Amino acid sequence: MPQILDLPTRPGSKLGVWKIAEDPEELKGRLQWSEEDRLKFEQHTHGERSKHWLYSRVLLREMLNTDQFIDLQADAFGKPYLINFPKNLSISHSADMVAVMLSDVNCGMDIQIMRASIEKVAHKFISLEEWKYIDESTRLEQMFLFWCCKEALYKYYGRKNLEFRENLFLHPFAWSPEGSVKGHISKDDYFMELEVCWKMIENYLVVWTEG
Repeated sequence: MPQILDLPTRPGSKLGVWKIAEDPEELKGRLQWSEEDRLKFEQHTHGERSKHWLYSRVLLREMLNTDQFIDLQADAFGKPYLINFPKNLSISHSADMVAVMLSDVNCGMDIQIMRASIEKVAHKFISLEEWKYIDESTRLEQMFLFWCCKEALYKYYGRKNLEFRENLFLHPFAWSPEGSVKGHISKDDYFMELEVCWKMIENYLVVWTEG
């Protein structure tokens, strides 16, 4: 069953995390399906993708605590939004976990299973300045935190066309299993500084920001 956490950053904000274990056929009966939903679900022919889609929407229903139909749509940039509930949301998934964040304000969230392969691509999202405050003793954890934090900031921005090395920046931080760091988004005439929070859940890193 899912874990639903009340976030300390803002009253009313919630983060739900669910490890995939239940029978997907049983979960289908918990949703109210529109024809559009059925078509979207059928498009996910890969088993893992269809499970992510299904679990995240059942988790969303549980977090909203409603029997009403949930009209979940995506805008022109792919950012999800709710038509008939006054909440902002962010959805993420990785391996056997799905996560949903609900907030009264704009938000972004990411979850990732920690794998050593992050080393091969870290140069694509960590700037030369940011490399200076990576501690070799916690190198893997910090690289993952850079990736997840910047994904959360990217989802918060919600308009794509951001370079992770040039438009998204994290201030110096030390690694711990739970904490927060200042980050900012800078793109043309847009600038936003935000607190980005993280928490380890099993071997997954979940990161969120809102404001």
